[in-house]
Amino acid sequence: EEKLYTYVILRGDIDMSSGKAAAMAAHSSRLSLLKFIKDYPLMVDEFLEKGACGSLVVLKAKKESDVIKTLEKANEEGFYCSEFIDSGHIHGDDFDGSPVLTGIAIGPHTKDSMKHLTKKFQVWK
Repeated sequence: EEKLYTYVILRGDIDMSSGKAAAMAAHSSRLSLLKFIKDYPLMVDEFLEKGACGSLVVLKAKKESDVIKTLEKANEEGFYCSEFIDSGHIHGDDFDGSPVLTGIAIGPHTKDSMKHLTKKFQVWK
């Protein structure tokens, strides 16, 4: 049994505090997990028993187009994934209440199966 991972890729070209980034990572990873659970409802008990549904890794993209291209490729290849568009919140210069794509999540899947999608991104710091 291989360990499951979810990768969140946040945009590095918009200004997000650490709290905002954490919220965006949680939103996008939760949406991707819900898609997974919809197909594998029996995994819920296993996840609850383990106290986790795999590892979560947050990565940083240089620009929005990198995030969009990765999401498109992940969708084409049939990965569980989601995008998160923040809307209605005012936070710094980049969040004026208008819809803003903040990031995506891919997974849960095995690390090796997603490596080609995630290897170009750096860990969020």
